[in-house]
Amino acid sequence: MLSKQKINHCIGCFTCWTKTPGRCIHNDDMAENLPKLQKANLIVFSTPLYIYNVTGLMKDFLDRQIPLIKPDLIEKEGKTSHPRRGPYVDQKVFLISVAGFPELSHFDALVTLFKQMYRGGRYIGEILIPGSEPMSMDDFQENYKKLYQVIEQAGFEVAKNGFISEETKKAIKDKTTYTNEELQVFREMANKYWESMLPKDYSQVELEKTEIEPLKITDAGLTGMSAFFAGMAQIYNPKAVPGLKAVMQFELDDERFYLVINENTCNAYKGSYPDPTLTIISPKDVWMKISSGEISGAVAFMKKLFQVKGDMSLIIKMNKIFSK
Repeated sequence: MLSKQKINHCIGCFTCWTKTPGRCIHNDDMAENLPKLQKANLIVFSTPLYIYNVTGLMKDFLDRQIPLIKPDLIEKEGKTSHPRRGPYVDQKVFLISVAGFPELSHFDALVTLFKQMYRGGRYIGEILIPGSEPMSMDDFQENYKKLYQVIEQAGFEVAKNGFISEETKKAIKDKTTYTNEELQVFREMANKYWESMLPKDYSQVELEKTEIEPLKITDAGLTGMSAFFAGMAQIYNPKAVPGLKAVMQFELDDERFYLVINENTCNAYKGSYPDPTLTIISPKDVWMKISSGEISGAVAFMKKLFQVKGDMSLIIKMNKIFSK
């Protein structure tokens, strides 16, 4: 892993071509990397997309491979190039990359870079995953199981055959391509996520006083959704969003409930609140599956299984808010 190595910037002195052919002036970890690169039959580059390109560290790694080529100018596939420095092996290169943006076209410049660097039949393909940010989130892991299996199959094919079959390529693309409607939802979720990361002052929210008695888990005969929301209030974690004042309204089929959060306390009520901070409109069975962890709330939202009105940043924090 490059992040654990010391790799200096190439300073373009060309000492590795003239005074010490094949050896760089920098005494760092590239001294061990270069012989390995020279002898490898297959090199797999794995990088997140940074401004349509490799990371800065990988760019240094690529730049520092200059000792592996000679200064001579030759013609290669109709373009001026440098010959590789021996010993020669039948070497292939494969690329793996992920991007935060959801469209596959964002990888175009990256793929072109590697195709240029390793032309002459050395570049054998890539695995590209756009919109990959959710892959780092626990809530989405179940949704990615089939994709992980297809990627594993692609790795097996590259190791065995030297390429990915068209069938496997299509399977990866099908599982990572967003419809126009999904792109709109993806952008909305991403915007709300970053909004939720910004400091927000909830302390000035005015809460309406109510004469209704809150639902208590200890109430005799409390069942169904009433018991569910009373239990939800019980696991409120005031440390999740310090100073939080908010009202979460739930419209589940023909039933209405709301949670009033007043900094260190949370109470559940049956009915409707006049001006809630957040409103969740969902079929009852969908919300119960989300609450039990059977399906991811983020995935369910992407599939439009429920609706949200108001401060959506609160729903992104809901797992932390109710996590005692």
